Amino acid sequence: MKSRILALVVLCCLACVTAVAQKTNIDWDRQANFSQYHTYAWEKSPHPAKGLWDQRIVDAVDKQMAAKGFTKVESDPDVWVVYSNSIKEQKQVVGTGYGFGPGWGWGYGWGGGSVMYNTWVTKEGTLVVEIADAKNKQLLWRGSVTDTISDNSSKNINTLDKAVVKLFKGYPPKGKQNRVR
Repeated sequence: MKSRILALVVLCCLACVTAVAQKTNIDWDRQANFSQYHTYAWEKSPHPAKGLWDQRIVDAVDKQMAAKGFTKVESDPDVWVVYSNSIKEQKQVVGTGYGFGPGWGWGYGWGGGSVMYNTWVTKEGTLVVEIADAKNKQLLWRGSVTDTISDNSSKNINTLDKAVVKLFKGYPPKGKQNRVR
């Protein structure tokens, strides 16, 4: 009974960790004047998502770019936008049932019990979005977000939308060079 309670507690802890596990990483050119960029176009992805996910990612980024005041154009953009993605398996091994407690045998005492190991395999996806100056082809901004992928497509779409919003939350970066004069 104690081992089942311990296993339940461990599972709850793992669920809490994966629920808030969305990690973002943002970097940008500290010398760039982001206020001079107003239009964008897509560059072909070096690692496009499979199936319907390519268009879902483009749509999610398009929505955020529009929210930031950018206009999507077919030619002569101020910046190029490109994304790449990767998916890898994550393994977690958790031991439960350490079994220390009253034991029977050659008299009454404390003894060890068997340990049961459980392995969970999850998929972790990373989306990287890069924005580069179209004229000099210099990278201006790069953001990545990593999260656990579910077996539920609707949940993954929701996760993607939240991840891209979180990714663009601080775009354009704030700084003295970005103030409109």
